[in-house]
Amino acid sequence: MSKIEELQPSDTDDHSYSSTPGDVFLAFVDAPVKENDEILIEDSFIGGEPKWLHPDSEPSAELLKCGACKSTDNMKLLLQAFSPLDDEQMGAIQQRIGIDNMNYINPQDDRVLYVFLCTKCQRKGNSVRCIRGLKKNKNVDSLSEKMASTSLEKDFQINPFDLSNNSESKYNAFSSNPFGGASANPFGADSINSNVSQNKEEGKKKESANISAKAARKLHELQKDKEYDESKCFKSYLLYVEEETFKNKKPAHLQLPKNLKIDKEALDLTGDEDLEKDPVKLDPRTEKLSKFLDDDTFQKFQEVVGYNPLQVLRYDLGGKPLLYAETKVDISSTVPVPGYNPSSQRIFEMQLMPKMIFDLEEVVSVDNGMEWGTILVFTDVENYIPEFDEHGVGYVEECVKVQWESRT
Repeated sequence: MSKIEELQPSDTDDHSYSSTPGDVFLAFVDAPVKENDEILIEDSFIGGEPKWLHPDSEPSAELLKCGACKSTDNMKLLLQAFSPLDDEQMGAIQQRIGIDNMNYINPQDDRVLYVFLCTKCQRKGNSVRCIRGLKKNKNVDSLSEKMASTSLEKDFQINPFDLSNNSESKYNAFSSNPFGGASANPFGADSINSNVSQNKEEGKKKESANISAKAARKLHELQKDKEYDESKCFKSYLLYVEEETFKNKKPAHLQLPKNLKIDKEALDLTGDEDLEKDPVKLDPRTEKLSKFLDDDTFQKFQEVVGYNPLQVLRYDLGGKPLLYAETKVDISSTVPVPGYNPSSQRIFEMQLMPKMIFDLEEVVSVDNGMEWGTILVFTDVENYIPEFDEHGVGYVEECVKVQWESRT
């Protein structure tokens, strides 16, 4: 059971949650993609155009179509997430669910999840689709080495100009221990003496690096945002990732985003004869909203998200989703086995959060905007790809479950 399921509602302000490090990762918007930014496979971002695993290796046309209208015209990228697998973590997950096939789990491989939404077919089946892409690599020996080399190469680009003291943990968006083998124990006997002699020098280097990072960020912010064809793409933002924590934080009060437009007619309770005759009677739209707000599942969703209200993505590989609203059936039980690998099964991997809507849409409308509450993605626990092309690239479709926003 994931720790989210163990959380209990809080009745006191001084209550704080505890979380097990490494269970859940949260992604946040860092900076808009600029005209001069070079997007790499190792980047995770929302909106914009997909970065395929090889310029000459794209998914089949069928995977890029809306499952409802069978057209690509209104399919827009919501998220591209670089999500390499850790073999130890996957071994533990497979053992827990009774599967033993690690033949396709390779930390060296580039693994990316792409989530698309058809803006014209919301609430229709298969209008949101997820593609899992895999590219075989043989040039590094471990996931830690791969991500460490990535962070050195990109420096201030993967997580654009993050200034926190623990920024290195954000370079690998979703691995369980991104730099676990990259350095020796800093408190080992052999390192104590050398650490003492190096403290002053490292302090100077860190101060210089912080100044350089701040300057680089300011220069980056001054650059022009990359422009996209609104009919084909949302505006794009790079993401950074942190482990979820509930310590020493209090949920923020819910506030309507500044760019949210509300139809005044939706709030106007006058002009209804039934309401005039019986003032106690609620407008059906208001009554439906009231019932939704009484949903304990939704209340838990609000409470958990309230500790980190700016999250646009939750990543909990092998865990359980944080549901947006109560369901009559267990969503996980409705997830089909992979058609391309019927002997396997799918596990929960990540979910897209409603804050993403307010980042992607220039003006958020309750009438015409995106309507999902959360988008859940389930992937093959064996990480199987039936076919690779000449570039060592393969793509398959994974399972998506959407909890739509309640209509009032």
